[in-house]
Amino acid sequence: MAHQLDLEPNKHVNSIRVGGIVGKHEVIFGLPYQTIRLTHESINRAAFGTGAAFAGKWLYDKPPGLYSMEQVFHEKFKKQIQELDF
Repeated sequence: MAHQLDLEPNKHVNSIRVGGIVGKHEVIFGLPYQTIRLTHESINRAAFGTGAAFAGKWLYDKPPGLYSMEQVFHEKFKKQIQELDF
């Protein structure tokens, strides 16, 4: 199943879900003359439970609302970057 989200003229996002493939996710950014691919593969479904528990812990003290995993990761990575000693 494929989905397309139109963002701007000549720019779009596709989402493809394929039955029988479990635990592999890939984001592809198509740029002029190049592509960037981010791939995540899980060898055990427990990884999905770990991600849900991580998000649940992050949500614990948040006010009611709609949140995305992007917000969860952004906050976590921002904190880790700030702790780096350059």
